[in-house]
Amino acid sequence: MKKRIVSLAIIFTVLMATLIGMSFLSFTGKGTVELTLAVAATVVMASMLGAWLSYVSKLVARSSDALNKKDQRISPWSFDNIDTLERDQEAIKKKFALSAQYISKLGQPESLDTIDEMLRNDTIGEALLRIRSDMHNLRGEENKRNWITQGLAMFSEILRNKAEIDEYAYQIISNLVRYIDANQAAMFIEYDDDDGRYLEMAACYAYDKRKYLDKKIRLGQGILGQVMYEKEFLFLKDVPPNYTQITSGLGAATPRNLVVVPLMLNEKFYGAIELALFRVLEPHQIEFLKKVSENIASEISSIKTFRHTQKLLDESKTLTNELQQREEEMQQNIEEMAAIQEQMNRKQAELDSYLSAINNTIASAEFDLLGNFVSANDIFLKVTGYSTSDLAGQQYNKIMKDDPSVRMMWDNLREGKFFSGEFRLRDKGSKELWLSGTFNPIVTGNGRPDKIMMFAQFTTQEKEKINDMGVMVNALKSTLPVVEFNEAFTCKTANDKFMKLFGVTRMNLKTKTLHDFLAPHYVPMFDHIRTEIVGKDFSSILLPMVRDGQVTTFEVSVTVAQNSDGTIARLIMILVKEVQEKVPVMAAS
Repeated sequence: MKKRIVSLAIIFTVLMATLIGMSFLSFTGKGTVELTLAVAATVVMASMLGAWLSYVSKLVARSSDALNKKDQRISPWSFDNIDTLERDQEAIKKKFALSAQYISKLGQPESLDTIDEMLRNDTIGEALLRIRSDMHNLRGEENKRNWITQGLAMFSEILRNKAEIDEYAYQIISNLVRYIDANQAAMFIEYDDDDGRYLEMAACYAYDKRKYLDKKIRLGQGILGQVMYEKEFLFLKDVPPNYTQITSGLGAATPRNLVVVPLMLNEKFYGAIELALFRVLEPHQIEFLKKVSENIASEISSIKTFRHTQKLLDESKTLTNELQQREEEMQQNIEEMAAIQEQMNRKQAELDSYLSAINNTIASAEFDLLGNFVSANDIFLKVTGYSTSDLAGQQYNKIMKDDPSVRMMWDNLREGKFFSGEFRLRDKGSKELWLSGTFNPIVTGNGRPDKIMMFAQFTTQEKEKINDMGVMVNALKSTLPVVEFNEAFTCKTANDKFMKLFGVTRMNLKTKTLHDFLAPHYVPMFDHIRTEIVGKDFSSILLPMVRDGQVTTFEVSVTVAQNSDGTIARLIMILVKEVQEKVPVMAAS
C-alpha cells in the first residue's frame, strides 16, 4: 500500500507539472486574458495538489487511529483500506478530468454557466467560478479600452480630412453622435470681437438650429457660457422642458440627459460640444469624450492658427502689393516731380531771363500794402536820383503827389485791383517825371495781396516831345489850313482856316470828299496817284483846288496814320502855300 501511495504521489506530481507546463505553453505570447487563464490554471492545479495532499494526510491519520485502537503493531501503511483509497482515487481522477476540461474552457466564460455537481461545492469549483467572474470583468474592461482606442483611431482619421469649417464640424459631430450612441449634438467654436469672447454654432445633428441662428453666446451666458467660463465638463440629468428637443422624422422629444464637453488644449478653451441623450453616459464613454475632445481642440487650434497665419499672409501680401503699388506710384511721382522740377527750372530760368530783361528794360519798385517803399531796381533809382537807403520805409507820397485820386488808387490796390496808365513822380530834386506802366498787387495762396509791384517806363522825354508836337500842331492849325480824311478820302474834320478858305461849315463838312475840293479836270489824275499817296507815311504834292469858283494850286503835305493792324486810320492834309506852277494832267495821255 505504501508503495502504491508513493507511486500515485509521483504520478500526480508529474501530471501536475505536465498540466502546468501545457497551460503556460498554450498561453505563451497571448494577451492579458490569456495570461490570466494560465495563472488561473496554475491556481487550480495548486488547489488540486493541496486537496490530494490533504486527502493522503487524512487517510494516513485514519489508518493510524485504527491501528491504535486494534493493534499497535499494525503499520499505518497497511493495505486494509485499499478499497477506500481506490474510491477516493477515482473521485480525484474525475475531479482532475473535470478541472482540466473546465480549465481549457476558461477562455470562454459563457461555457461555465453550468458546472458539474462534484465541483460546484468544492474548493476547485469555487476557484473556477471566481476566475470566470474575474475574466468576465477583465474582458469587459478590455472591450471598453478597445472601444476607446478604436474610437480615437477613427476620429484621428476624420480629423485629418480637413475641409471648410462648417463641413469639418459637421463630420466631427455626426460621427461622434453615432459612435457614442447619442441622440442630438451641436458643436460651438470660440471667436473674439470688439465685445470680447463668444461661442458660435459651427454644426449640429438632429438639432433645432434656429435656437442659435446668428446668435453669439457670451462668456457666462447660459449653460454654454458657464462651461466657457469654468472650462469643465457639465452633466445635466434634469433637462428643462423647453431647453432643447431631439428632432427626427417621427417628431420631437425632450432628452433626459445633457452633456457639455469643453474643447480644451493646454488649459486653453477653443469651443464646446453639446450632447443630448435619452440615457446616462457610462464612465468609459466619458473618458473617450475627454480624450477625443482634446484631439478636436488640437485640430481647431491648428485651423485657427492656420487661418490666423493665412490672414496675416493675406494682409502681408496685400500690404506688400500696396507698398509695391505705392512704390511704383512714388517712383512715378518722383519721375513726374523730376520732370516738373526740370520744367520749373526751365520756367525759372526763363522767368529769371524775363525778369532780367525787364529789370534791364523798365523801372520797377516794390511797396508794402501800406504804400511804404521796400526796394527798386537800378533803372528806377538812376532816373529818380534816389538810393535804396533814401527810400527805405518812406511812404509813396515822397515820390508821388498825395491827392485824392492817388489815395483812391492805393486803397483799390490793397483790395487786389491793379492800375495801368501814366503817372507823375518827383525825382530827388523835385523835378516832375512821367512814367507809363502798371501798379500790380501780388496775391499769394490766401487770396489776399501781400505787396505792390510797380513796372513802368519813364516817358518824360516822350511826354515833352508830344507836348512840343502839340504846340507845333496848334501853331500849324492856327497858321495853315488843315483837313483830316478817312481812308476813302471822306472828310472827318478841319480847322477854321480850311473851312473859311473853302466856304464850308462844320455841319456840312462831313458830307464832303476830297473830290469836292479838287479841280474837276484833275480828279482822274488824283485817282491815278491815289494808291501811291496812301502807301507812304508822308507825301508832298501839288493839288489844283477850287476856291470861290477859281482853281488855285496849293502845295499840300499829306501824312498817313495807320492802325496797329496796318489799316489806315486817317490822312491829314496841310495846305502849305499857294503856287503859280501849273500841274500837269495825265501827261501819259
